[in-house]
Amino acid sequence: MSLPRFDVDPEDLSLLQTLTGIASGKELEEHISVVQNKANRIHNYPCIGLFTFTKFSIKLSPNYAQVLSLIRSRKDALFLDVGCCVGNALRKVVADGWPAGNTIGIDLHKEFWDIGHELFKSTSDSFPAGFIGGDIFDDTILTPIDDSDTIPNLNLETIDLHHLTFLTPLRRRVSAIYACNVFHLFTVQKQSELAKRLAYLLMRKPGSVIFGSHGVVPAQRAARDVGPNSFHSAKSFAEMWSEVFEAGSVEISWKIKVRPQRRLSMLGEWDIIWWSVTCK
Repeated sequence: MSLPRFDVDPEDLSLLQTLTGIASGKELEEHISVVQNKANRIHNYPCIGLFTFTKFSIKLSPNYAQVLSLIRSRKDALFLDVGCCVGNALRKVVADGWPAGNTIGIDLHKEFWDIGHELFKSTSDSFPAGFIGGDIFDDTILTPIDDSDTIPNLNLETIDLHHLTFLTPLRRRVSAIYACNVFHLFTVQKQSELAKRLAYLLMRKPGSVIFGSHGVVPAQRAARDVGPNSFHSAKSFAEMWSEVFEAGSVEISWKIKVRPQRRLSMLGEWDIIWWSVTCK
């Protein structure tokens, strides 16, 4: 069964039906349309208009299986979704075995998180993932650190992500950080700052990973567009990460999606990439 207004594959459709409890395709479409209209009033991001918020695209990450293995090898592994919107990626990782209480999302708009509960017909009790409404560039949300700084001990068995209001306590504690359709919202300079802030949070153990997907400009365009308002190509985006971490400490990989995924935007032509930065 498919929904004519949505480009969702059978696996995503099945999970949507399970999470919402709506088996009828017609009723599910009507429910999603109501939620979409409300979400558009919060902020009309393209992912809302294109129904991307109804998909569980995180499963397409080339290293998704490796990410899920972290919860089996680390009892208290934490998962952070940056720019989580309605929390669809978190719903997928929880459905695939990550305890909801060990996951947390952050987004500028708290209203999107509330919309997520409406979309998936859940409550904070039935889906006890943590959520922080705020700006990750704000030092009151995440205080920067240096590699030489001593991080206070944190008992991951007792931390309650559900009531956490800022990210600073999670510095060097997060096993997996996901950032989908986030980096391309910022220019090169701002992307570098974001990368450093995510690095503050990453646990320095082999297998810990920052990963995601977003738009980059094709290499030939990147060569032409220089200056403070320029954007990364896939290659320069990977090179950016090599300046964030100590040489040899991480493996940086990226993969451009097949050419039919290339799309046009108001900023011109983009390539869509999957990427990851994994601790060795």
